[in-house]
Amino acid sequence: MFTTKNLLLFLGRNVIISLVVIFITVTASLLISKEISKISDSTALNHRLAKELAERIEFLKTLKQDIKIIGTNDTKIEGAFTPSDNILEFINTLDNLATKNNLTQVYRFETPVPSTISAIFPIETISYSNNFQTNLSTFSSYLKEFEKLPYFTTIKGFSISSQDKLGWSGLSNVSFNATLYTKVIQ
Repeated sequence: MFTTKNLLLFLGRNVIISLVVIFITVTASLLISKEISKISDSTALNHRLAKELAERIEFLKTLKQDIKIIGTNDTKIEGAFTPSDNILEFINTLDNLATKNNLTQVYRFETPVPSTISAIFPIETISYSNNFQTNLSTFSSYLKEFEKLPYFTTIKGFSISSQDKLGWSGLSNVSFNATLYTKVIQ
């Protein structure tokens, strides 16, 4: 029979069932939404990490190539700084260069001075002058060979004077001032 009480119980039961279904649906939707958000964040993180890994791999490849290029050049560079307390090897090289170009040279070295250049080891500079009599052609050959020396040295200036009727092409007095960069041995 349809009484008001039965109707209210029927409606109440259906409303409660509907509310339970809505609650379960909303709860499931929220849980699924959170799970989707976690998966999305995880995927974005994995993509970002994969990109960083690819960049690091590329960096390491570049670094490996650079190391191959450098090879033993770092020891060559360090060896190019002769010790400031023993420049005999450099002087011998200058003598050999002069002999190779058939020159007699007279050089004079100053006292070492601390350098303002920063490096992994202390550097000093030694100013020196070099004088010889030669012609322009021989001096040019000397300079070409001087440029190839395995030392850090800088020519600050040079002068050529000649009393020869051929001018610089004839016998001339040549002098140059230079700086030798050396390492301080402690």
